[in-house]
Order: sequence, then C-alpha cells, then structure tokens
Amino acid sequence: MADTIVTSLRFKNDQYDKVKRLAEFNGVSVTMYMRQAVLERIEDEEDYKDAQANLAASHGETVSRSEILKRLGMDA
Repeated sequence: MADTIVTSLRFKNDQYDKVKRLAEFNGVSVTMYMRQAVLERIEDEEDYKDAQANLAASHGETVSRSEILKRLGMDA
C-alpha cells in the first residue's frame, strides 16, 4: 500500500456547512469531496502550465477550433 499522509483543515462553521452540503449533493463524504477538489485543482494548474508552455513554444501563434477539427479529420 502506498504511503498516505493525513492532514487537517480548519473551516469556519458556515464554510464547513457549504462543503458538507456540496459533498452530500455529490454523494460523497466530506473528506472525499475535499480530496477530489484539491486533486482537480492540481490537475487544472498542471494543464494551465502546459498551455502556457505550448503557447510560448508556438511564439504566440494559435490555431482555430475549425482548423484543429480539420487536422483531426473531424470537420463536417
């Protein structure tokens, strides 16, 4: 089993209530909801850094959505 680390977070009561309601709405525990939120944020940050690197590598040149679909053979 991989190593795991346990951490704690402090919320004001109203903040925790919001998190708890969202977790219940999504059918998961508060812990799972917070874990998923953090991991999604990490993924978003990595995607953003990749996009910045790609834009820098292209020297600011962009390609339209229609051109991408055409290149992928998905144009209708």
